[in-house]
Amino acid sequence: MTRVISFALGTLWRWGKSQNRNDLIKYVKELKIDGVEITFSSKEQLYKFKLSKENEKWLKNLDYVTIHAPFKLVGKKYNKKEIIEQLKIIAKLYKQVNAKNVIIHPKDLPPPDILNKFNFKVSTENLVKKKKVTIADLRKIFRRYPKIGLCLDVSHAYLWSKHETLKLIKAFEEKITQVHLSGTYRKKDHQSLRVVSKDFIFSIKPIFKLKVPIVIEEDMKIKSKKFVYDEVNFIKNMFEK
Repeated sequence: MTRVISFALGTLWRWGKSQNRNDLIKYVKELKIDGVEITFSSKEQLYKFKLSKENEKWLKNLDYVTIHAPFKLVGKKYNKKEIIEQLKIIAKLYKQVNAKNVIIHPKDLPPPDILNKFNFKVSTENLVKKKKVTIADLRKIFRRYPKIGLCLDVSHAYLWSKHETLKLIKAFEEKITQVHLSGTYRKKDHQSLRVVSKDFIFSIKPIFKLKVPIVIEEDMKIKSKKFVYDEVNFIKNMFEK
């Protein structure tokens, strides 16, 4: 099987000087990857996103483009009009770049009657332990939203235990649409895969049998093209062994 390796723009969130995430795509073009996840950490980033024609064409030619919805899509103050406005922008972008998936965190899933009005594929995500979204909670979500998938985040899973990734796969293998890949190091998620423990490597072994895209989603603090290039190649080599 040819493995699809994608790269989340959120990995480079510290590199951008403007709120327009389009400006980060220039760094990703040099990586020879199969896909891109356009990450919006806030509604402001979503509203300010202006995709250049050049980047639009490049994205449309990739194997796997996904969109990560704002982390507070719904937010504490429920605003139906604003939720629908954000979903409309996501739907337009989804069609524009031939996207395959939209990632929405569990507590930001709009009510089914709103979400079902949109045709894009949706996946929710397992979160870190402090967010208190358990496997039982995910089961309830999938009963309420039977059509959505699961983006398996192995770094989040490890903060529960080194067995959590396996537990999630056993519970939801048919639901898994992609993997968010990064390391957990010193109780911090989204770290480099080159610094993790043997226990962490053990914890992610079950993902190698999954036939889904791998989306690199780290927090690269150092603005170094070489570091990014080396990290991507390190990960590619992991899946080619």
